[in-house]
Amino acid sequence: MLPINYFAGPEAYNSDFFNNTADASFAVSTPFLVLQGNITIPGTTINAGTVSFNNAVFNVFTHYINPSYTQPDINTYFTATPANFQQAWPNKLFPNAVFSQSVGSGGNGTFNGTLDCVGFGCRVIIAVGGDDPQNNAYSLLHAQVDTAAIHFAAPGIVPSALEIAIAFPVLLPGRWTYIAGSISVTAIQNYENQESQKLNQPNKTYTGQSKSGLSEAQTGDIVSFGYTAGHSNGHFMVLTAPPQAVLLDTVSDLEDIVKKVYRISVYDSTDFGGSLHFNDSRRNGNPDSCGIGYGELLLLADENDQPIGFVFGPDEAAHYVTGLSQQTDELVVAAITIARFQ
Repeated sequence: MLPINYFAGPEAYNSDFFNNTADASFAVSTPFLVLQGNITIPGTTINAGTVSFNNAVFNVFTHYINPSYTQPDINTYFTATPANFQQAWPNKLFPNAVFSQSVGSGGNGTFNGTLDCVGFGCRVIIAVGGDDPQNNAYSLLHAQVDTAAIHFAAPGIVPSALEIAIAFPVLLPGRWTYIAGSISVTAIQNYENQESQKLNQPNKTYTGQSKSGLSEAQTGDIVSFGYTAGHSNGHFMVLTAPPQAVLLDTVSDLEDIVKKVYRISVYDSTDFGGSLHFNDSRRNGNPDSCGIGYGELLLLADENDQPIGFVFGPDEAAHYVTGLSQQTDELVVAAITIARFQ
């Protein structure tokens, strides 16, 4: 897919639908990738947080922030739901990756991406398949999640990365397919029991299983990490290309269970510092070095081609699904899973 020149027709950023997650993730990321120098659009000029095209100057701003339904974040992470997405996202609070006519340092409006990884992920899959819930990727994901197995956010509410990661192995039949993953059933079941107690509900019964097939992942597949303890609850990414096998010695001090290492390239939204990936576009053209952009990670697989661990970026050590490593880790990684919409 060639990049859409949203600087020539910015209103389309808030209304375009796509046939697949690969095209949608590229399109949603495009204004920010241009600012960061990751891609180029003929006729555009980049300068100090702005992109110019045909004498029109646009502010382009992205920043990582976690969702909150209280002030002041309710006016930062969320925005009004664009008209074209109102059936697929039945909530007036929409993940804030939209074009606004409001004037910032760019006089012709602002492309804003102020959200976390799952806000970005929701924004991407909302834009796949049209506004009809019977054909929309976001709506169909909700319809396929087995709610007897897990708790999952209501339609129009941004789920957690953990909810996404543990949902993929318990998807009901439909257009979303679980491709590969490794999970800790014990960690997930303990989390679900705690959620049930909070809500004064009967316990769920988690039925997900690990699955081989990491090397079969494709462009546009969703890769999700789910944590039950640590500095976050996980991460959401969209593959920009199939995983690429690299030498085992790319990573030092691997656990013996690791038999394969893959490099993956993704679009996502990350925090700054250690949350940036290898070859990360956010290091360029963004004073906060965070938000929506491109990066590369390493996935670690066992002999069955299951993704059992990962290296998030140059400032991170390897992390493994809990129970598969002897190493002490602040993260309790309950799931590393991959799914596809088709």
